[in-house]
Amino acid sequence: MTIVADPRDLSPDPEQPDPGSTRERSRRADEGRFYLGLVALVALLVFGTLAVAAVLPMAVPGYTSASITSGSMQPKLRPGDVVIAAASDDLIGERTIIVFEDPEHGDLVTHRIAEVNEDGTYTTKGDANGVTDARPVPIENVAGVGKWVVPFVGLPRVWIANGDWLPFGLSIAAAMLVLWFVRYAVDAEYDPWRVDESESAPEPASESP
Repeated sequence: MTIVADPRDLSPDPEQPDPGSTRERSRRADEGRFYLGLVALVALLVFGTLAVAAVLPMAVPGYTSASITSGSMQPKLRPGDVVIAAASDDLIGERTIIVFEDPEHGDLVTHRIAEVNEDGTYTTKGDANGVTDARPVPIENVAGVGKWVVPFVGLPRVWIANGDWLPFGLSIAAAMLVLWFVRYAVDAEYDPWRVDESESAPEPASESP
């Protein structure tokens, strides 16, 4: 006698989740988190590299770095850029961008040489300014000649100097969010290529009656 099972008895219970589909959704979610963390990790590495490139020259003899805090050198240099300057013993010619100590206020300024004066001083001017700087710059005030530019890294300093607390606060929040997402790229729990032990484990052998 052959007993034919009712097909309705073989259908999955609609109230019980399908383990296979639940596992697949979980794996896809982990894969999305992993790639999000990977993007955050790349962003962190890029910004970290730029920050190190902007700060490291200060520890190297003969080099200095200065943040651009105003628009006086636009469009060549923008607020937030960091200029890396190297010391030079040679007479610096006109049109050269230099980093120098302001004879009046003592701050570091990055401007271009407009004229080399007969007494050896320099008349400087910002590219975006209509007039030259009020005081000539003695050669001993020159910290270095501009060599490289690291973009955007000095923006937090610009925001603080100008009292722009909203973008500064948003940048801090963004940095914390990036750090939070980075864990998805480094935590093995979210690795989309991990092997599920429950799937790879061999089924127990059935005992013969």
